[in-house]
Amino acid sequence: MRVAQQAVAGYVTHAPALIAQYNAVPSDTIYAGVRDLLPDTPVKVLDVGTGSGRDAEWCASLGHTVTAVDPVAAFVAETMRRVPAATILRDRLPTLASVRGHYGLILVNGVWQHVDPQDRAAALRRLSGLLDLGGRLILSLRHGPGHPDRPIVPIDTGATLAQGEALGLKMLRRVETGSLQAGNTANGVTWTWLVFERDGEA
Repeated sequence: MRVAQQAVAGYVTHAPALIAQYNAVPSDTIYAGVRDLLPDTPVKVLDVGTGSGRDAEWCASLGHTVTAVDPVAAFVAETMRRVPAATILRDRLPTLASVRGHYGLILVNGVWQHVDPQDRAAALRRLSGLLDLGGRLILSLRHGPGHPDRPIVPIDTGATLAQGEALGLKMLRRVETGSLQAGNTANGVTWTWLVFERDGEA
């Protein structure tokens, strides 16, 4: 079984507890290092790996039109409950086969570590193709150990940046942060936040 499939199975098993865990920290806090790079005016937002729907609800509260995507049925149901006006799809990277259109902002938070390494270039190409010209992609990269039931694969930040550059994505910011969860902090988990902008045809 590939890493992505194992991770999804783990999220299915632990979804109720994870929903509460995700909701314990507000989106404003999570995105603090890149918050000023979010659009000032309403745009179409794609939230990939929406989980509890926390970030989808936050984006909707800021006036954006939201499409939220997750492969886990319990997460999809929770997001539907929280953000009934959003378009909610059960799908995942690298293909996002059911996602249509273009977006001014794409959020991929806490997902990339579960994308199989051989799929990451294709996944980034797909995300780039879904961005409007001038649209922004916020991508969080997790470093450190994962949960035994939700395996992760190490991420090469340099390789991710190179893949983005090859697709015509301009890096606007790179931020290194610690974890906001005490258990992950104790285990040495850190994060790299990347903000890309699509400024030309790939």
